[in-house]
This record gives sequence, structure tokens and C-alpha cells, in this order.
Amino acid sequence: MQKKEKTLSPAAEFLIRTLLDPILLYTTLIMSVLMYHYYDKSMTQFVVASYVVTYFLFRLFDFMNKRKIIGGVLYIFTGYLFYLAVVYFGRRGWDYYEEVLQTKNISYGLWFITPQLALDYNIWYSRLTFMLFSFFMASVIYYFTRIRYRVFMGFLIFIIPFLIYGKEYEKMPVIFIILLAASYIAVMVYCRQLHNVGNVTIVRQRDILTSSGIFLVVMTIIASVIPKPVVKENRETIENFIAAERFTDRLVASLSGFKGSSNGSQFRGVSSNTQLYAVEANEPLRFKTRTFSEYSYDSDGWSAYRYDSTPSLEGRNLPLEIAATGETVDDILYVASLDKSFAKKYGLEEYAGRQMKKPEVREAGLITLFDTGERVPVPQFAQALNASSYEGEFSYFPTGLIAADSAIELQDGFRFEYSADTYFNDKDNKAVIDIIDKSDYAALLADAIDIIYNRMDEESDHKVYKKYSEAYTGLISAKNAYKYAQMELDYGDKVRIKELADEITKDKLSDYDKAKALEMYFFNNDYIYDLSYVKSEGENAENFLFVTHRGVCYEYATAMVMLARAAGIPARYCEGYNMQSKQNSGKYAGDYVITAKDSHGYPELYIKGFGWTSFEPTITSGEVQEEVERGEATHKLSTAGIVILIIALLALLGYICSPFIIDRVFIRVNRRRRPSAAAIAVIRRISRLYGLGRTCTSGEISKAVMERCGVDISATAALFDAAAYGGAELNEAAREKVLADYSAAYAALIENKKKQRKLFKRKV
Repeated sequence: MQKKEKTLSPAAEFLIRTLLDPILLYTTLIMSVLMYHYYDKSMTQFVVASYVVTYFLFRLFDFMNKRKIIGGVLYIFTGYLFYLAVVYFGRRGWDYYEEVLQTKNISYGLWFITPQLALDYNIWYSRLTFMLFSFFMASVIYYFTRIRYRVFMGFLIFIIPFLIYGKEYEKMPVIFIILLAASYIAVMVYCRQLHNVGNVTIVRQRDILTSSGIFLVVMTIIASVIPKPVVKENRETIENFIAAERFTDRLVASLSGFKGSSNGSQFRGVSSNTQLYAVEANEPLRFKTRTFSEYSYDSDGWSAYRYDSTPSLEGRNLPLEIAATGETVDDILYVASLDKSFAKKYGLEEYAGRQMKKPEVREAGLITLFDTGERVPVPQFAQALNASSYEGEFSYFPTGLIAADSAIELQDGFRFEYSADTYFNDKDNKAVIDIIDKSDYAALLADAIDIIYNRMDEESDHKVYKKYSEAYTGLISAKNAYKYAQMELDYGDKVRIKELADEITKDKLSDYDKAKALEMYFFNNDYIYDLSYVKSEGENAENFLFVTHRGVCYEYATAMVMLARAAGIPARYCEGYNMQSKQNSGKYAGDYVITAKDSHGYPELYIKGFGWTSFEPTITSGEVQEEVERGEATHKLSTAGIVILIIALLALLGYICSPFIIDRVFIRVNRRRRPSAAAIAVIRRISRLYGLGRTCTSGEISKAVMERCGVDISATAALFDAAAYGGAELNEAAREKVLADYSAAYAALIENKKKQRKLFKRKV
């Protein structure tokens, strides 16, 4: 019988055993989770690389167990090769900042211990990290599982990925948490129960695996169906303990000047309640810290122009005047009152000489609670930085940003003057802006500047001259601002984006109305705010607009900037904070508090006659976002629990029913086979069911069945010999006989196992 059976070669058995090694798969999983943190867009490459590298390292370790000296030498040599790769990747990573990112160089050590959200991505440093982790993880996991199993060391290895994620407040994807936990338990079972130790030999590993599997399934079902309480956690203590906040924040602060780009990664997976600023204000405010003007569809990232990063004014003199929005309209109307032909040319006769209704001027105080670098958050529509306890100098940027000349200390305070966001609520204000928008704005400014300049040249009255001078200065500033704004019109010439922008704004006559239409487009077209969404490699603003419709504030803001530019409105991408949280304790002075999770990306658009103003296309308010973040982990785990419950129930049902199903299928299949083939299949299946060796003859199988269960299958054994060795063609009666013997042998085996279990329970 066994001469015709095909068996695997030793080489094939070795490959199957090593390629499906549970320890290898566990190590690959840990490496994959770690590298996902450093670069999720190259996950496929890192998963494959982790598996391949770990496989060959494990083979090296196997050899070391047999040949201690030679193996040790090879281990040192392999470590040296990894060292050479690390050195090479380190050099390439150092040059990458200067050659590709065009920013200051950062050493690998500083890069590694600094939160990735504070840095531009460096592929070479990620590869260096992979080499270090892969060699370390493969070595320690192999040693503490195959050589000397230690539960405590296994647990320390298991929590390393959680510590890497936890130190940066990044949420590990739920699927990784589930896989890591399940794999850890599986490795413990494998290492503790399925190895032959000393004089103990595991004979029926399948029984142990079955028991362990049923236990995991049952516990999963229980964990899934039991209601979970809603918990609002206080993370302050654990965050300070794990994340080493002050040290981490100092690193972020020291690197704020290095980062010249943004890809929105800081808005995903970060749920830290670390308090950054206390704010004394009567209303929620938006603060701006950075602006970006150049977008790359290839990298889905923003870069800063010189205009974004080069200060226009430096010094200590306070108050520091900030370019106020809405001032240009008054200057233009003043000129219209001086020159009727100018007023008529641009349709401003009705409003000539009038001053627009100014929004209420308000004050806000800001106190630094953590080391956040040199950037001073500037409130929207800020008009001046009136006072500060910071003793150094300030740099003012054309984009309305303010930076200190050194790191801002804790408890440093800043007091701003800003205007309320009510300018366009006034119908006259809106009407004048619409009139100016219809004109050739560059020509309008040029004409106004010429008129006021000539008036200045002829005026001798000091008070009148001063008024002319103020209007002239304001118009020159507006002209320069508009000139720079024209640099913010590049949308990559994407045809679909242009067509969509035209469609959204086709019925709108002014830039402001177009901007509001673009803002509302996302609210009205089923876009989804999703903190958990992970973009695949190559996704960008175009994919978000037309395919995925899913993302965070970065995607919404970037998409609106591209649409606005395609519609002919200058636009740029900004980052800062959306202050929403009221101060609930008296620990710090202030009505509101800004936390790390208040980080926000939004678009700023240039409205002719008014200036730069921000919009909010992101579909979730701060309050909704807070609820989403608070419930995200619970929701994901609940969803995962439902999925696991279904899978577990199916697995349990399949396990319970599989013997019966397989038995029924086997009988049905063999009723359709030739009688001779059925006889051969029956004897081989009985041999497997009774756990008999491959070398047993049909007579030995028949004898074993009789001795164990009292069933006589000698007739079937004779039919098997005739079909397998004599080449005889059996008839239908023979088929029915062998199937009847099979059913009797199978039923007797099931009954025998039940009796054995009862006897075992009595003995216990």
C-alpha cells in the first residue's frame, strides 16, 4: 500500500518547517509594527524585508547551535555587515536633509529619539532603524524562545512596539494590537507546551493545539459579548511617565526650525492632552504657527517658500504691528473721495470717502505651559503684539507669523490685539469688497498709489500730508501683498481639479462668494473626517477629492487650497491650533487651554481689498473631533470585537461540525468514484483516523481496528488488496461493503474516544 504514496523530501520538509516557523512569523509581525510607525507608506517592503532578513538570521542561529565556534565567527561577521549597512544608511540620511529636503542636517541619534511628527521623513534613517531593530529583535527573540525561554523577557520584547508608539502619543492600529496579543499568547503556548523537554516527549501535539485554540475562541466570544463600560481616561500621569513629555517637547522645540515641510502626519493618531498654552480670551480662537506655499502631488507634502520663512522685520519694539485685514478698503475709498474720476472708473462713487464698519477690537493673552520652540502662536485677525514677558527680540514674517530669537521659556506671556471675525457680516463691507473684486485689482492699486503720491508731493499741510502718507504706505503694502499672493496660484494644472473648481463656483461673482462655496462643498458632498484612515502610497489631494473622500484636516485644507487656486484665488496652507477647550481647573491662568491634540491645518485665501483670511472646510467641529478622538479606540475595539466574534463563532462551529462534515463529504465523494478507487480511499482514511503508521499493511490495519473498537473490516482489507495490488475492478456491491465498513469503523472510533474521556475524568 505505501509504495505508491508520495512523501515529501527532507529538503521540502525543512523548508515548510522553517518558512512557517511561529517564532519567525512573530518576529516579522513585531518588526512590521515597528516600521509602520516610522514609515507606513513602505509597509509592504518592510514586511517582506523583515521576513527575509529574520529567516536568514534564524538559519544562522541554528548553525551556531551546532557549530559554536564557527557559528560565533559567522555571527560576528554578520553583525559587521549590518554595521556597514548602518554606517552607509547613516551617511545617506545625513546628506538627504541637505540634498533632497534642503533643510538643516540632523544626526540619526537626535532623529531617533525625537517624535516623528516633528521631523521631515527620512527614508535612509528609516532603513538604518530597520537594520538595527531587525538584528536586535531576531537575536533576542530567538535566544529567549529557542535557547532559554523566559516569560519576563518575552513580555519585555512584546511591549517594545507599544512603548515606541506611546512615547509619541501615536495610536497603534487596532489590528496590530489584536495580532500582537494573539501572537504573544500563541508563542507562549508554543514555547511552553509544544517542545519536547528532557525525558518528556509530546506525542499528540494536535490535542494541545486544539485545546488552546478552543480556549482562545471561547474567551474571545466572552470578551466580545460582555458590554464594555465607557471610560473617560485621565492620561496625564501615564503620559508624563511614558512619554517623558518635557524632554520630548524640548526636542520638538529644538527642531522646529529644521522642519521645512508638512505632510499632515501630526494630525493622525495623536490624542495627547498635554497642555501647551493657557489663553485668556472670551471666545474660542484659531492660532497660526506656520504657512506653506508649495505642494507636491508626488509626496503629498507642503514646502515653505522663502516668503513663508524669511522675516520682514526684526527687533524688540512693542507693540509689534501686524498687517491688519480690511484696512486696504478704507485707503481705496479715501483715494476715491480725493479723485472723482478714480471713483467713477472703479464704480466706487456711492462709497467714496466712507469708512467701512470695523469689527470689534479685542484682546487675548497667551501663556506658555510647555517648551514649544521659538514660534509664537498668532491669533486669527491679529493686529498687534502689544506686550510680552519674553525679553528677547522678535521676527515678523510677511505671512503674519511671529518668532522669537531663542527658545521661549515656560510661563512667558504674550498679549495680542485682534479683530473679531465679523467683517463680512456687514452688507456694506461685503458690497464694497465685491465691487473691488470685479475690477482689475493691480491696476486699481497702481492708480490709487499714483494719485496719493501726487497729492503728497503737492501738499504742504503737515496734518494732511500725514494722512496721505499713511494711506500711501497702506496701499504700497497692499500692492506688495497682492504681488506675493500671485505666487500662490499653482494647482499643478490638474484638469479634474480645474473642472471641479469651475463647477462649484460657476454661479458666484466674487472671490469671497467662491471661497464660501468651496468651503461648503465638503460639507455637502459626503466627505468623511476619519482619524484612523491610513493613506496608501501615492494618494494625494486629487485622490481625496475624487476617490477616497476620507481624511483629516490636512486633506480638507490641502484640497480647498488647490480648488481655490484653480478658481483663480490665491491660497496657502496653514498650521496652528483650533482652541476649543475651556480651562476646567485653576492650575494655570486663562479661560481656555491649548493641548497637543488641538493641532489643526486650514487654508488661507487672499480676498482682494481685504487680505488673507482663513476658512474651515473640515467637516467636524472641534467638539465633534474631541468626541471622535475620545471614542475612537473604544469604537475600533468594539468593531474589531464584533468581527472577531463572528470569526470565532464560525471557527468554533467549524471545529465542532468539521468531523461530521468531512465524514459526509468523504462518503458522498466515494459513492461517485469507481468502486476500486473507493476501496483504496477507505483503507487509507481509516489508517489516518486510527493514527496508524504509513508502513502498516491492510491486514495490520484491520487487526488494529478490531482490537481497538471491535469492528471487523477484514472484507474491506481484502477488497483493498485486490484493487491496489491485483488491479481488479470491483463492483457496486463491493463499494457498498467498503463504505459500510468505513461507517462502522468511524462510528466505533468516536464512541471509543468518548469512553476514554469518561475514564480519564474518573481517574482525575
